[in-house]
Amino acid sequence: MARRYHPWSGLLKKVFYIAVAVLVLARLIDFVFYGGHAYDLVATVGFAVLFAGALLEERARAMNPPPVRLRRRANVIAACGIALVLGSFLLEWKVFG
Repeated sequence: MARRYHPWSGLLKKVFYIAVAVLVLARLIDFVFYGGHAYDLVATVGFAVLFAGALLEERARAMNPPPVRLRRRANVIAACGIALVLGSFLLEWKVFG
């Protein structure tokens, strides 16, 4: 079965990559210059890991046929990034005390 590519998919990927990169920079600047809280550093690492997972997923999709092992690894890395970002927000909002 042939894959369908939508005309907006390339633009949406670029917007996603730019948005994640901006979030990484914003949290890093916030950590370095405005307080040095641990949750800012955790969010920076989380967004960076999420970015790496998205790039690995894109690389795996570009291969023909896409290797399942590489796609699984990319999904696990992206899930770890999401978990770090969610953990940083929970720390920032003082959910854990």
